[in-house]
Amino acid sequence: MKDSFPRRFAYEILANIRFIKYGIKNPKSIKYKNMLSPLTGRFWSYRYQDVCGIESDKYLSEPFFYNRLEAKVNDFGLNKFLDHKGYISNILNGNTVAIIANCIAGTIYDSNDKVIEFNDLVLLLERSDPKLEFVIKRSIGTGGGNGVEIGVAKHIVPFLKSYFDDKYDFVIQPVITQHDDLAIFNPSSINTVRVMSFSYHGNVYPISTVLRMGNGGRIDNSAAGGVSIGVDNTGKLRDFAIDHDFKKYYQHPGTSINFSDGYFIPYFNELLELVKDKHKFLKSHGIISWDLTVDNDGNMSIIEYNAGWGEINFHQANNGPIFKNHIKYIRCINK
Repeated sequence: MKDSFPRRFAYEILANIRFIKYGIKNPKSIKYKNMLSPLTGRFWSYRYQDVCGIESDKYLSEPFFYNRLEAKVNDFGLNKFLDHKGYISNILNGNTVAIIANCIAGTIYDSNDKVIEFNDLVLLLERSDPKLEFVIKRSIGTGGGNGVEIGVAKHIVPFLKSYFDDKYDFVIQPVITQHDDLAIFNPSSINTVRVMSFSYHGNVYPISTVLRMGNGGRIDNSAAGGVSIGVDNTGKLRDFAIDHDFKKYYQHPGTSINFSDGYFIPYFNELLELVKDKHKFLKSHGIISWDLTVDNDGNMSIIEYNAGWGEINFHQANNGPIFKNHIKYIRCINK
């Protein structure tokens, strides 16, 4: 049902009603233009521009992105498989986070893909270094950080028992390390580099990058209280970050770091090349949103990716009209 036509149609109606109401409250938005959605798109153009300050008529409204672009270039029939965290390492063939345990259809597999009994997995975790931390994630449906828990074995084991009893697929992974230049913003979370890539005619274009940062917690997602900040094409962070409600922050709300002090994403070009290479493993999908990190030695990891409903709002609110160089192709597939 998640990627069904009825759901997307209902979403489009509700989202446009919401933004028409927004336009009524902000009457100057009526004067704005939107190339691809001339009627309701003007309100989205105004909203994005009001945050990032970049004037353009080439913003994609959220409904247009999901229903006129993503729905046309991604094969949603494959999403349940492609987004399943238990299969990511098999699909991408490298640069993924190691798996300690992978539960699929009630059977648990260890790091060598050998079947392991539930009680043996519990003992393995409980006998580990008491300071060693793990991540347990449900394999499907972890948007906004739901179904994700991080901690030592004592914290993780109750969730392991719950997920197994409730017949969820799940993975358990080690907590990976991140580069000091990423950790500085919020040391308690993995602050992920989110890249959206767009592929057509055999070419892959990394069209937008943001850095997602936690705000005192373990999760960097904005729905969990984190913030995101735009990244320009040199890897430099922009001067402000935004939260889930598009509130702007010129300092990190937790660590008070000034974003204008000139911070860069480490190994930025290498991360973009990794995205371009790995998108080729997902030929059925024109748009992929990647969550990446890198450590001090330059070891790059793909934490996960989204093959659908990949989020466009924080990209455009941070970076402006991210599809502006691809309007011709987008118009072509919408004739």
